[in-house]
Amino acid sequence: MSQCSTFPTELWTEICSFLPTEALRNLSSTHHPLYDVARPLGFTEYKLYFYPDKNKLDDALERLAFYSSPEMARKVRTCTARINTYKWQGSPQREDQGSEHVLMNAFFAALPKFTALQEFCANRIQFTRTGLTSMCALRTLRRVEVSACTIANGQHIDRASLTLSIEKFTARFDDHMNDLWMSSLSRDTLRDLEFAEPMGVINVRPFPNVQRLKVHNLPPHLSDTLAIFSKFPNLRIYESSYTSVLRNVPPAQEAAIFPVLEQYTGAFENLTIFLQRPTLTHIELESGYPVQLLLNHLRGYTYVPNITSFTAFFTSDAENEFGETELNALLTLFPGLRELELKLRPDAREDGGFTPQATTFFSKLPSTALLPRTLNTLSLEWDFPYEYGSTESAMGNDPAAPLPADIPDLPSLCAALRERCPELIHIYLNGYHFGYVWWNTESVWEATANSYDEIEIIRVNRNERIYGPPVLLS
Repeated sequence: MSQCSTFPTELWTEICSFLPTEALRNLSSTHHPLYDVARPLGFTEYKLYFYPDKNKLDDALERLAFYSSPEMARKVRTCTARINTYKWQGSPQREDQGSEHVLMNAFFAALPKFTALQEFCANRIQFTRTGLTSMCALRTLRRVEVSACTIANGQHIDRASLTLSIEKFTARFDDHMNDLWMSSLSRDTLRDLEFAEPMGVINVRPFPNVQRLKVHNLPPHLSDTLAIFSKFPNLRIYESSYTSVLRNVPPAQEAAIFPVLEQYTGAFENLTIFLQRPTLTHIELESGYPVQLLLNHLRGYTYVPNITSFTAFFTSDAENEFGETELNALLTLFPGLRELELKLRPDAREDGGFTPQATTFFSKLPSTALLPRTLNTLSLEWDFPYEYGSTESAMGNDPAAPLPADIPDLPSLCAALRERCPELIHIYLNGYHFGYVWWNTESVWEATANSYDEIEIIRVNRNERIYGPPVLLS
C-alpha cells in the first residue's frame, strides 16, 4: 500500500467523491493514508429531521452541534431539512411544538457556520426571519429545493432585504411562499428554475439569465400564461407537464415566446409554436397518443431540418398502427436526426393474445431508406401497462411471447444498422419479450435478452448508465 501514499491526494479525493457515504466511512477504516481523504467526504451530507419527540430532541441537538462544529461544518456540502416523524417513532401530529421550535431555531442559528454549503433542501419546514437571512448569506450556496414550506407564525419578513444568489431553484407545493421566493431570487446568478405554482412570477422582474425552466402547471387564462413566459427572454430549455393547448395566441405574441429556445419537452399540441424557432434542436413529447395525431397536427410542415433529437411515447392499436410508414413519416419530417428514442405501447387484449409487432418492425429497420446517416442514438421500446409483464404476473395477463423462430437475429441486425448509419454509438431495441443493447463508449457494452426478465435487467442497467443509480429517500 506504499503506492497509496505516493498517489496524488487530489486524485484520491476525486475518486472517493463518487462513493456513497457508507462506503466512504468503511474505506476510511481500512488504511490510515486513506483516512484523511475518505473520512471528511463521509460527512459532506447532513440530514436534519424536524419534530422529533421529546425523548429524541437531545440526540438531534447533539447531532446538530457535531455537524456545525468548526471542524465538521466546513466539510458539509449538502443539507436536507425535513419532517420525517416516522424515524422518531412519533406522531404525525404537531403535538410537541416546543421541541419543534427549539430544534428549528437552533438549526437556523447554526446555518451560517456551514461556509462551504452548496445545496440545501427543505421539506415542509417553517422558515423564520433568521433562517431566511442566514440562507441568503451563504456565499457558496448554488442549489435550493423547497417543498410545502411555510413562514413560522409571528414572523415578519422584509422581502426587499432578501437576495438568494443561487444557480438553481426548485419549488414544489410551495404556494404559501411562492411570491417570496420569486422576488428574492437573484436575477444575476439564477440559471435553472422549476416550480409548480407559476402565479408568483407574473408581478416580478424578468429572469434574463435563466436557461432552463420547468413548470408543472399554468394558469387558466392565456394572458397570465403569456405574462409568465415573457419573464424568460433568453430561455434555452423548456419542460412542462401542462397538457392544455395554448389557443388563439396572436402571431406577434407567439413569436415572442422563448425566441431562442433549443429544447422543448411537453405536449405535442403546443409544439407548432416552438417549431418556428431556428434554434430548436431537441423535442421530447410527453403522454401516450397515436402517432397519427402528431402527424396530422404537423401537416403544414414538410420538414424541419434543424431538429437533431426526437423522443416520444406513442400508443398503437389495430386502427392506429406504428409501423414502417409511420416511422418514415417522422424521418421525413426530421431528416437531420442524431438521436431517435421512441416508446411504443400496443393495446393488449385482456386475454393476453396480442403479440407486439416488434419482430417484424425490427427486421425491417436496416432497409429503412430514410434512416439518417447522422444517427448516433437509436432507441425503440415496446411497453405494456404496469399490470403486464414479468414471469410472476397473473396468468392470462402477460402478452404472448413470439415464437423463437420469429425473433430476428438482433446482433446481425444491429451490425447492419451500424453499417447503414456509421455514426451510431448506441442502439437499444426492446421487444418486451426480447431485446438487445449495443453501446460504444470507452468500451463496448453488448447484451442480448431472450425473455421479459432478461430485458428488464438490461433496461435497469441502461437507465443507471444514463441517469445514475436510483436515489433512495430516507
